[in-house]
Parts: sequence; C-alpha cells; structure tokens
Amino acid sequence: MRNILLPSVLSLCLFQNLIHAQSTFGTEQFISSEKEKGDFTISAEGLSAPLLISSKEWPGVTKAFRDLRADIGKVTSSLPELFTDKLPDSKEIIIAGTIGKSQLIDQLIKSKKIDTNKITGKWETFIIQIVKKPFKGVKQALVIAGSDKRGTIYGIYELSRQIGVSPWYWWADVPITKKEKLYVKPFTYID
Repeated sequence: MRNILLPSVLSLCLFQNLIHAQSTFGTEQFISSEKEKGDFTISAEGLSAPLLISSKEWPGVTKAFRDLRADIGKVTSSLPELFTDKLPDSKEIIIAGTIGKSQLIDQLIKSKKIDTNKITGKWETFIIQIVKKPFKGVKQALVIAGSDKRGTIYGIYELSRQIGVSPWYWWADVPITKKEKLYVKPFTYID
C-alpha cells in the first residue's frame, strides 16, 4: 500500500512546491518585445541567442536550461542552439550556472564581471543580469547565476516565466503567447 501512495504524495509535494515557487517569483518585468538602447536580444528576426552551460553543471540545472531552450523556441518559433563548455560564435549569448559548480560562472566572478555577494552562501537564490564583454568576442551575455542548484533552476524558470511560459503550462495546459521578438532590459535581478 505504501508504494502505491508514494508517487501520489511526491506529486502533491511537487505541485505544492510549484505553487509556492510561482508565488515567490518577483513581479518586476524585465522582458520586452520592443528594443531599447542597451537591451539584450533573446530573439529577433528569426534568430535566438545561443545558450551556454558547463558540462560540470548539476543535471537538474542542465535539464532546466534545456527547458528554457524549448520555451524560447515555443514562444518565438526560433529554437536557440545549446552549447556545452564551447563558446558559441555569437555577439550575444545566454549563460546559466551555479556558483562553485560552473567554471563559466566562477570565471565571471573571478574577473569581476558579475558580483554575487548578495547571493553567495544563501539558499535557493539567483541573480540575472546583462554582462558586457563577458568573454573575448562576446559583446554581451544574459547571465543566470544561482547560489545553489535550486537557485539556478529557479532563475532559469523565472526567465521562462518572464518570456511568457506559465509555470502552469505543464500542469494545466496554459497556452503560450507567441512573440516574434524578445529583449531583456539592462538590469540586475536578484531573488
């Protein structure tokens, strides 16, 4: 009997966590469909910025990043390329990683391109920001850095939510609003 109830209990716990996560996400909107000076282009003109992640990253973070890739494709009909460790040949890229687990994020911290003092050592927190010239040949990057595995995952799904993919998409078939262009305002978002 206990084995039959376990999947149901786990599903209920996951569902409760999803509701909690949705209610705790910030309300500051940083995505726009109109470009302004200094904005980062996620997708425009049928092209999406490539995604970059470390091969040493937690499997759950990598899965969430793949979900973000799919979400960008669903919203814009332009599926971005996903790169592991190898810097894509692009002026704008999206990077996600966990402090202490991703050499990409650790390198950005070491070179003082991102300041993670407000999230380091905390549980389940993240920072999302645009970084100018993060690596040689890259004009700017949208960086999602988490204090721990869940922080990084929450940051990735916050970006998905902001581009228009509801956390209820999988659970309740909430429709996705199509957009041809997605831009990120210059900012630093911490949650």
